[in-house]
Amino acid sequence: MKGWLWLTLGAIFCWGGWAFLPKLSNQYISAKSAIVYQGLGGAILATLIFLKVGDRLETHPQGAILAIIAGMLNFLGVLFYIQAVSKGSVGLVATLSALYPLVVIVLGVVVLQEAVTLKQAIGMGLALAAIACFAT
Repeated sequence: MKGWLWLTLGAIFCWGGWAFLPKLSNQYISAKSAIVYQGLGGAILATLIFLKVGDRLETHPQGAILAIIAGMLNFLGVLFYIQAVSKGSVGLVATLSALYPLVVIVLGVVVLQEAVTLKQAIGMGLALAAIACFAT
């Protein structure tokens, strides 16, 4: 099996656990408290990775700023997600929020001038139809 596939499977299982656990944690703490604890978990992992990378940490200003903004957007998305699962079905919220690649595709087309094939456009249309089905 290809190395990227193992990593992808790891991401799927980690994100699956991440998407499910907030529903359980909301039985005990608020969404705002949960995001703080998730941030703590992320900081612990970032510290361990930093200790491994050490003085080889790259510091290009533009790359660092973009990564920091990505981290902030991730945490805001997680906060919104946690609040959503505290009020609704974890299966429904996870499914709908998993449609975020539509935003990625549009940004790729607009910002990076990436091409979208007819098959991909049809897939995006079907994903939008799925949103309509789930939301009603």
